[in-house]
Amino acid sequence: MYNSIIQAECVALNELNDLFIDLDYTKCNEKRGFNVYRSRSFNQKNKKYLQLDEIKEALKMIDKTKLKFIYITGKNSMSHPEFNHILRHCLTYASVTIFTDGSNINDKKSRFLKRVEEEGNNEIIFKVEINHYDEKTNDEISGRGSFRKALHAINSLNKYGFNPILLINCEKSQINDLKEGFKELGQKFKFETEDINFSFIPNIKNPKDSEAIEKTNSNIKLDCMSCRILAKSGVYNCPILLNDYRGRSGGNLQDFSKKCYLETGECQRCKANGRPLYINNWN
Repeated sequence: MYNSIIQAECVALNELNDLFIDLDYTKCNEKRGFNVYRSRSFNQKNKKYLQLDEIKEALKMIDKTKLKFIYITGKNSMSHPEFNHILRHCLTYASVTIFTDGSNINDKKSRFLKRVEEEGNNEIIFKVEINHYDEKTNDEISGRGSFRKALHAINSLNKYGFNPILLINCEKSQINDLKEGFKELGQKFKFETEDINFSFIPNIKNPKDSEAIEKTNSNIKLDCMSCRILAKSGVYNCPILLNDYRGRSGGNLQDFSKKCYLETGECQRCKANGRPLYINNWN
């Protein structure tokens, strides 16, 4: 009789084509409602969020010729005091995709971002989170006021020549209904939606049933095969495992693991899905 250890399946990073940068922050004083950016001295050391200098140093460590997209993520990332400088610097490397719930996006901001995009050759892409075409249903999922905030951002971006992508968390059975509903909604304010305007994200973290792990594609392509996410706490394999020690691959972009072990439930459901969830996959 032999003893054996069951090891999780290993997936290798082929090339670092997609780099996520997390600009998240935490509220340090819930009673006053001040966020980290406003309540901490800008010159104070040991800040809790990534700074421009840290991002500049990180980008020097990667092969610019292989980088296809940079993604800016994080709650209220556009409130970062150095956001405009970070965006401009990232655009010198590759096209930038901004994940947002619509906060901080209005006509004035959209007009400014269009001028920033026109300064160089790379593109700014927006993925706006909106989970349903009905306001009441969406707000039950995402919080009160989230529908109008996202819709206002989409209108503003569309007005100044951007073609925003709708980031929708849903079950597979809901996709067709949601697609038709958003197309009808878009027609009301002259936003023509095509397949490229939809990014459907399955409920990997909180699935309603176990159907998500029944089948596995033999020729899978996952986010972790071409991406890494840079955060204040280190480098992680993919956005789903951000700040999860099981998904941490290193301390910086010069020295990180190119192997990813699919040991979490989220990894297994992502693998069963068989396609990238967060990277731009238009080929």
